[in-house]
Amino acid sequence: MRQLILILLVLSILLPVASADSIHVTETTMEFQGANAIFTVKYDLDLLVKVYVLALGSANIVPEIEARFASFGDVTIQRLDCEQARVIIGNVSRYDDGYYFHNSHDFGMVIEKLVVDPPDGSPRTYWKTNSTPNIFYEDVWS
Repeated sequence: MRQLILILLVLSILLPVASADSIHVTETTMEFQGANAIFTVKYDLDLLVKVYVLALGSANIVPEIEARFASFGDVTIQRLDCEQARVIIGNVSRYDDGYYFHNSHDFGMVIEKLVVDPPDGSPRTYWKTNSTPNIFYEDVWS
């Protein structure tokens, strides 16, 4: 039991040393549901961070995930684990006459692979981008 406490103590001291480079995003998928955008962020964690998350929970990586969506506004992390996060951005698109219009939003960093999957079309892949594209999509929910 003492060894477990010692390991957890060491991890809690070392994790703040872990930088933003501890999370390596491999793919981000953007889907739409009405005016909201749903992002699935897939990532790999460094071993130290992964052990910490498994032992003490994912609260320490929440700020890193939220930082990717800081310019979007209404951010809710719906699910977060060692491999991916599901992030809901509220009211990211505006509605007009049967269509939703999504204006580009800046991520504040380069996203290696962004897959945009509109409800009324085929998914599109963007490589090494720092923003979402301007896009419109039909209201398929009414």
